Amino acid sequence: MSESFYTYKCGHTAKYEYIKPDGAKTQSFTLVYAHGFCSDPYGRKPEEIRKWCIENGMGFFRYEIAGHGSDAARFEETTINTYKSQIFEIVGEMVDGDVVTAGASLGGWLGLLAAVQFPQKVKGFLGLAAAPDFLKKYFEAYFRPEHKEILERDGKITFPTNDFTYVITKEMIASGNENLLLDKETIPYAGKTRLLQGMKDASLDWRTAPLIAQKLTGSDVKTVLLKDSNHRLGSDSDIAEIRRALDDFLVPAAHPGR
Repeated sequence: MSESFYTYKCGHTAKYEYIKPDGAKTQSFTLVYAHGFCSDPYGRKPEEIRKWCIENGMGFFRYEIAGHGSDAARFEETTINTYKSQIFEIVGEMVDGDVVTAGASLGGWLGLLAAVQFPQKVKGFLGLAAAPDFLKKYFEAYFRPEHKEILERDGKITFPTNDFTYVITKEMIASGNENLLLDKETIPYAGKTRLLQGMKDASLDWRTAPLIAQKLTGSDVKTVLLKDSNHRLGSDSDIAEIRRALDDFLVPAAHPGR
């Protein structure tokens, strides 16, 4: 695996990997993968997606979100606007040709924002427990009055969950509210969309995926609810579903004689 470092316009430097599409293919796109909050782009899901892209001659771009991985020391400096600026730069300037954005959790929010921003370039979106607006939902569900007082006084709060201890800043919450998608009547993206969601997800209401599907303006939208799957979508059966969803982004070859 060949990785490089890149300094984005937002001022953060982080690792990325860019495999360009097979030029011999009549159809080609680059799948841009965005990982989850306090996660990284090297788990089983992105590895399997990378493998699928290589097998099918498609390009693959994965990257560390600012404040994560090699840039983790600067996490508290980041906001949703930082992350949005980063993926917009990737899709708009770094990747050539057509794109399919794919994202897990936070990455799904970012991938959807990029699809809305670049509707002509982003030909499809794959959401894997996609979590648009998750900061607002998290704030409303888990922040008690004393937490809000600390946040107002100190500008940040350390808030533990079952899996991680997050440092949430006022700027992070505010920027999340600037980028809400699910509070709108529609999400103005009409490209092919596939949404996979586990119904045993302890981090995200499984009804988020159907809500995204309902609000998208396109008609080529499918939601797959996996009854026994969790937020990670990393089991063998989950990976098989992800590969099936990826297959949908391939244009079938024309039938001879047609």
